[in-house]
Amino acid sequence: MHNKLRSEFEAGENSFLIKLRCELSWDWDAFYKCSSLMFDVAIIENKKQSVDMWVAQGFWFMDTWVKDWTSHEKFERPESERYEKAILMLSELAYLLFNGESQYSDDTLEKLAKNEV
Repeated sequence: MHNKLRSEFEAGENSFLIKLRCELSWDWDAFYKCSSLMFDVAIIENKKQSVDMWVAQGFWFMDTWVKDWTSHEKFERPESERYEKAILMLSELAYLLFNGESQYSDDTLEKLAKNEV
């Protein structure tokens, strides 16, 4: 699971980030693959005493860079409400990793990350 997320964070083949950066397109399937991995890894990392540097950097990058990159004038944003929820979810996943808890009191974040809502 960590290797798959690392590939996502490094913009590996067919990753969400590579499609954003090179194709200037938002691929929802790739996004949910990445967000699902982020959720699962955040849960695993919260059980450790410290978070691996590449994990922390990747979560920070997703939370900041995706929002900045998709505000580019040539980037064709997806449906506004769904896009805004996705951007917010990236912040919530980073919060989960860095604070060890979700801002939700139930399994809502997991369902959102895995596109089960």
